[in-house]
This record gives sequence, structure tokens and C-alpha cells, in this order.
Amino acid sequence: MISRADMAARGVPAGTVTSWYRDRTRTGHPEKAGRIGRTDYWYEDEWTAWYQAHRRGKVESLTRVDRAGQPDDLVDAAEAARMLGYASRYVIHANRRLGYFPLPDAYGRASRGRRAPLWKRSTVWAAADRRQGMGGGHKPGTPGAPAKPHPYAGDERLDRVVSELRSGVRPSAAGLAADWGTSRRTAERIIQAARALVGT
Repeated sequence: MISRADMAARGVPAGTVTSWYRDRTRTGHPEKAGRIGRTDYWYEDEWTAWYQAHRRGKVESLTRVDRAGQPDDLVDAAEAARMLGYASRYVIHANRRLGYFPLPDAYGRASRGRRAPLWKRSTVWAAADRRQGMGGGHKPGTPGAPAKPHPYAGDERLDRVVSELRSGVRPSAAGLAADWGTSRRTAERIIQAARALVGT
């Protein structure tokens, strides 16, 4: 049996697994084998075979980049993900947190007044070109991996909580966990990191 923690040890963030499983009719992610306490488990052989096939598919898709449009057009994470053949905008945000995707060229406004990162199409194309030649980059915490200035740096969830704290809102860990599809503990860590930044 394999849990999300075991998958994380193989370099797959728990949030990514949650997203794959939630969208399993499209991704083909295996069904759960069962749950013990509050921990979900999958059959390791089924999950490993699926994950290897998924990674092969991603590698094969690296050459398929949408290069239509004007180089200076600004695109959001969802459009950048579509251009690169990713399943969703969350892949862009995850890669950005790990230092595998460039910093935004500008910011716009998303729902609830949050800042939404935007990139030029030319920036996305350059990232695709680097991706094809990088061979996967570094795992976080290994020599050569980009240093993060603080926990959850570049994470849009942290940006949201910082914004809420600065406007006087007291974020709820349970509410945020439900919104994000993560554990309450993850939401609590993000709130703690935001408070450290804001000084509350």
C-alpha cells in the first residue's frame, strides 16, 4: 500500500495527488484501496504503474507547445498551463514554487480581489524551451535547487492569506483547507507563514 506521504517521498506533492484523484475520470488515476484512520491508501503496484505511464506521457508532451499569439500578450496560469500541455493551472503554481517556472511579468486581479500572476507568451515559450533541455531540474533541497526566501514562497495560497491578514480578516484553517482541497494542517502552516510575513 502507498499513501500520499509515500508519494511525496517520491517527489509528488500531496496537493497534486489530490488533484489527480479528484479528476480521475480524465487522468485515469487509480481508485483508493482503502482508508485507515484519516489516511488514504492505494495499491502500490497499481499506482506506480500509473505514475510511470503518466510521467512518460508528460515527457512525450514536452515537444507540443502552443506558440500561437503575440509574444507580449499577457496570460494567466490557466492559459500558460494550456500552452504547455499541463492538466491545470496548479501545475504552473507548483512549478513556480519549486523554482522551475519564471516569476510573473505582471499581476492582474482575480476573484475576491487577489493578485493574479501574469506572464508574457514569450516568457512561457522560453520556459518551455528550457524545460525541454533541462531533463527535470533539481529536486527541492538538493544542490543547485533555487533557495526559497521563506516557506510557501511564490504560493498563491500564501498571497491570499497575507492579503486577508492585512485587511483585518482572520482566516479559518478549516475553511481554507476545504477551499484548497488540502489538509487542515497544511492550511495552518500557510497561515503561520503568512503571519510571520505580516508580523501578526
